Parts: sequence; C-alpha cells; structure tokens
Amino acid sequence: MFAALRRIQSADAAVTLAIAALITAGLVALAGISAPVSEGFESQIVRQGVFVAIGLALFLFMSSTNYRMLSVFAWGVYGFAMLALLLVLFFGVERFGAQRWFLFGPVQFQPSELGKVALIIVLARYYTAVYEFRHAAWAFVGAMVLTAVPVALVLLEPDLGTSLVFLVIWYCMAFVAGSRFLHLGIIAGLALALTPVAWFVMRPYMRERIVTFFDPTIDPLGAGYNVLQAQIAVGSGGLWGRGIAASQSQLEFLRVRDTDFIFAVIAEQFGFIGSVVVIALFFIILLYSLVVVIRAPNDFSRFLATGILAMIGFEILIAIGMNIGLAPVTGITLPLMSAGGSSLVMTLVALGMLLSVSLHRDVALFHASSRGDLPIGRRAGHRL
Repeated sequence: MFAALRRIQSADAAVTLAIAALITAGLVALAGISAPVSEGFESQIVRQGVFVAIGLALFLFMSSTNYRMLSVFAWGVYGFAMLALLLVLFFGVERFGAQRWFLFGPVQFQPSELGKVALIIVLARYYTAVYEFRHAAWAFVGAMVLTAVPVALVLLEPDLGTSLVFLVIWYCMAFVAGSRFLHLGIIAGLALALTPVAWFVMRPYMRERIVTFFDPTIDPLGAGYNVLQAQIAVGSGGLWGRGIAASQSQLEFLRVRDTDFIFAVIAEQFGFIGSVVVIALFFIILLYSLVVVIRAPNDFSRFLATGILAMIGFEILIAIGMNIGLAPVTGITLPLMSAGGSSLVMTLVALGMLLSVSLHRDVALFHASSRGDLPIGRRAGHRL
C-alpha cells in the first residue's frame, strides 16, 4: 500500500479529493433530511457514515492492489455475482414492488451493484482473451451472452434502470475492444426497431414513467408526483440555496429524496452554485477516467477503465437528468451521493480499480521476466 501511495501523481490526488468532496456533500445533504444521529442505526446519516468507512477502506485496498489480479478472479467474481442475482429472486426482500435486496439484520445488500462491477471485470478478461478474434461474430455473441445473464436476472426483479446500465457497460466495452461496426450497428438498429414492441411488454409502472417523463402533469398526484416535486425543489434553491435547515425536503414532499432524488435535495440546499460545483466534481472523475482509458498500458486495463467510465458516466447522466426533467425516472442512484450502502461501496470499489490502473501502470504482476504479465493467451505480455 505504501509503495502505491508513493506513486500517486497530481491527477490521482485530484480525483481522490473530488471523490472525497462528493461523499462529504452527500453526507451533508443527507444530514438535513435524515433522522437525528441520536437514533443510532435508524438514522440514514449514521448508516451512510458506516458504509462510507467500509467503502473508503475497500477503495484504498483496491487502489493499492495490482489491478492485474482482477483477471485471475474474474470468472469467480462473475459466477458469485450471478448466483447472488439468482438467489435474490427467491430469498430477497421486496420493496416498492421489486425484489432486489438481501436483508442481513439492519443492513440491506443489493447484488445487482456487485453484478455491475463483476460484469466489467469479466468482460475485460474476455475481450483480452479473444482480442485477436475481436472482429469475429462468435466473439461478439460471447460477450452478449455474458451480459444477457445479469440483464435477464435483473429484469425479473424487476429493475429496468440497472439492466440499462449493464447494456451500456457492454456496448461501450465492445466498441473500445474493436467489435465490428456492423455488429454494433445491427444491435443499435434492432433496439430501435423493437422499441414499439417493448412498449407492449413493459410492466405498467415502466410505461407510466415514460409517459410522465413527457408530461408529469398527466398524473400529478401519482406517477408524475416525484418528477414535479423534484423540479420544484431544484427551482426553489435559487442561486445560493435555502440551506440545510430551511429545506422543504425536510417536510417529505419529495419521496425517495435520499436515493433517486438526492440531486434535487442538493440543488435546493446548495442552490445553482452548489449544483454546478457537484457537476464539476463529477466531471473531474469522468475526465480522469477517460485519461486512464487513453493512457492504459495494456488491453485489460483499457477495457477495465472503459467499463468503469461507462457505468459511472451513464449513472451520473441519468440520475441528474431525471431530477431536472431531462430523463425518465429509472431508479438509478447518483454515484457517491445517494443513500445506499451497496451502491456507494461498489462505486468506491470500481473507482479504486480505476486508480489502481493509474498507480500500477509499470508494475508487472510477476517480477520474474520468464513469467511476464499474467498470461491469458498468445502475446499475453501485451494484453495485461
């Protein structure tokens, strides 16, 4: 760990500070809408504080660990995550009409959050192994199958938002891995062509969210209620915000304000200026991720960083967009800021992996020259 710390450069320090600032801002926002700290673990801010500690510990561990080790455990992590996604359908607890969580005493665990990181790791491993055959149809289909498994399991919960995250991760990684434009175009074309069909197979709540995205006033006290209240909260923040104590979010007009609509709470509390600062901090993380992708020393690290960038970027875009009426409500939380231990911890794990790619660019997994970098296939030294 200390060796990794010595390799930290200004960009690594900047992104770490941005991560810390976003977590802190999220905790401050939650403090204004959660139960008092005196209530112990019943208080959202106390629970979130515990998850922050766990997440930061894992962030430090992952960033100080050579990312090449992830390739060794890729299939095991993927298999465990898929098993968890299957078991939650039978033994999970139901909330808001969906069965997505395991309950361990006062703590809930959402396996789909682990599934997103597991998919990134296994696809990075897969694309590295088949890189010489990346233009082949069977290689493209193989990655589709790996992605289809979690997508199908998550849709059964049901959770449309997370299934879209899985698909975005795969599509972006397929593009960077060098899949043929013909194959990518066919998938995009099929998605557009099947959109009308999808409307008829969607669950009713999914259709309601799409309709209220275009006009939330159609059902102002039902499906459109949260959208309207979020926009009111954002607008009421003004330039500098109403402050924590004066926030209307404390009155609970906005439901699920601690998860799906945390950005509306932030905009109300800290105003336009605070919202811009938050977006700027996210931009630093995304820009850093893009630089890591560009400067990645090998295929595996480039694919790994691409998946993380796609996951976090898409979640930020949708989570903020649905708070200001630019995207339909999907249940996607705002990384690092929304309440929820599974999302926060796994996001920090993913960011730790990203930082590891930067810190271990020139550190081979095995120091013996005869071993090279962890072999996966032919010319493995160039792959990992």
